[in-house]
Amino acid sequence: SDFRDDFATLRGSRHLPTWPIVDRITSPMRLAQLGRSAASRRLPGLSPRLLCTAKPPAEPSGSVPAASLDAAGLPSTAPGETIVPGWLPGFLRPEASIAPDGFNRWMALPPVVAVQLSVGSLYAWSIFNGPLQRELGVIASSSADWALADIVPIFSTTCVVFGLSVATLGKGIETIGPRAAAAFGTAFWGGGLALTGIGAQMHSLPLLYAGYGICGGLGFALGYTSPLANNLSWFPDKKGMATGIAVGGFGSGALVCVPLASWLMAKYRELPTLLGMKDEVALTQEAGRTLAQVGGELQEVVVATAESLKVMPGVVEGGVYVVGTGSTGLSATFLTLSGGYTALMLLGALGQRLPRAFVEASFAKKSEGAGGDAATPPYVPVDTFCTLPQFWLLSAGIFGNAITGITLISCAKTLMSECYSPAYPLLVDGAFAGSFVAGMSLANLGGRLFWPSVSDAIGRRNTFLTFGALGVPILATMPSIAAAAAAAGGTDTMPLYAFIGSTMALTTCYGGLLGVFPPYLADIAGQKNVASIYGRVLASWACAALIGPKLMTYFRSTAMDEQLAKLAAQVDPTKFEAAFGAPVDELVTLTAAKAVTIPKLLELLPPGTPDPSYLLYDTTMYSLSGVVGMAFVANALVRPVDPKYFTGGGGGAK
Repeated sequence: SDFRDDFATLRGSRHLPTWPIVDRITSPMRLAQLGRSAASRRLPGLSPRLLCTAKPPAEPSGSVPAASLDAAGLPSTAPGETIVPGWLPGFLRPEASIAPDGFNRWMALPPVVAVQLSVGSLYAWSIFNGPLQRELGVIASSSADWALADIVPIFSTTCVVFGLSVATLGKGIETIGPRAAAAFGTAFWGGGLALTGIGAQMHSLPLLYAGYGICGGLGFALGYTSPLANNLSWFPDKKGMATGIAVGGFGSGALVCVPLASWLMAKYRELPTLLGMKDEVALTQEAGRTLAQVGGELQEVVVATAESLKVMPGVVEGGVYVVGTGSTGLSATFLTLSGGYTALMLLGALGQRLPRAFVEASFAKKSEGAGGDAATPPYVPVDTFCTLPQFWLLSAGIFGNAITGITLISCAKTLMSECYSPAYPLLVDGAFAGSFVAGMSLANLGGRLFWPSVSDAIGRRNTFLTFGALGVPILATMPSIAAAAAAAGGTDTMPLYAFIGSTMALTTCYGGLLGVFPPYLADIAGQKNVASIYGRVLASWACAALIGPKLMTYFRSTAMDEQLAKLAAQVDPTKFEAAFGAPVDELVTLTAAKAVTIPKLLELLPPGTPDPSYLLYDTTMYSLSGVVGMAFVANALVRPVDPKYFTGGGGGAK
């Protein structure tokens, strides 16, 4: 009865809308919305369950519409905003996650880090490239195994789905709040890893794309954005520290995943069936495939080489192994990671808390400032900004700077193994290449923490120009570094560590790019619409994720064909046909069947013949250098937005 009387009084005084409240919200939050005149009144009988399915009529003049919660847990009072959907379970709704009085805000950090750490494992993808290329052959690629060009775009798909999801689902993610967003992200990320494991077991490329690419991209978007934004609401006085801790968890994801996944694959892998030694088993060559009698039938086999010893301990060099037996351990690894990350992310999702005091203060502040744009700092409307040259120049800058980092991350382990393992066979093994991937993750993390601080000192635009000033010469000299390593023949490790240092520098720029860009947008277009504009600019980041790795695999494939043709021309035709069961004229067919490789051709050539593997990525590096140069020019052309395009704050920009 107390509630009904107070409710009627407040409605009569026009502090409440004339239609029932559709959110479930606690009384302090609702009172904060009512304004100063009503905030002093306490409604002891306020029910936590006031639901209405009727469509509300138009708001009368002076009323305050019911609120929903944004990504940071802040109620929004803008008319027409989406209400938290009724189908959302009660324990996932934003108001159910409001922290109790006396809650220690430092306890809100571990759940955010848990979610970020899980989705951050995305950047460890390149350690799976090798096993996926020999999923059937196990110790070496068989004719039915996937090529690198089939695998790398899976990583690109994840990034593209992430970018498109943030751009198109941003409003929905804001509406459901951080707990629900992280919970749905858990379902998509964990389910995507499980589907990837099933796809590896069934040798189904579409399942890999659906699992890691589509489901993983959705889980990445849901798990990354909303919890990160909520983290800032707990630390309005220490936003830099809060962001640093959260992105530190994300950047550490690959640091944890690389050794964990490597250990799991080593634990689960099984040697394929050994038929005997090469000179003891009758082998037949057919369309690039090596066949042998197994149980009275011809089955494909692979012959172990010195390269096989690096990827599968226990292999006998020269041994003949049956394709389709044994296991790389990849399927079981993905299934195990699925279970582990699902549990960790679920704990993080359920641990998401909204700060009561900060929500009430922000709610009251929004209610007080609802009178018009005079209380809003100057900003450029989203639709207006997207028509200005600054939008397109910034998009070009993001594309050009992001494409390098994404391309290198997508094939880091493969690049290290192919270019530098021949020159340093005793040093650059699988463990070394895996450590290189972990180091890139650390550099990515460092860039997210380092470059935003630098931008505070030298300015955002100058920081973006620095990315180009570093990237262009580093990428242009990488082919020379690889050539120097090949010429050194393993006697001088300086080129190797020069390559590692150069790659780490480029990766810090990539991490810094994502850390500096939001405040750069705020400097140019005002703070109000940063999230919306950022989501649209992410389309260019998604394009970089799609185009960069694809171009890299194309240039690598073209260079591989060229080098194989040069080596094959040096091999005695009789030896070539005896080794591969077909003449040199069928090199293209043999290459497609993965029967002819650079190491196999070198075995047929005199000792000391140079290994041309270091040349495989030259065109990629030169092309990336040119794209980064284009981004440098685009960033240099960015100018402040004309004040006439600003609104709010009573006028134009300051």
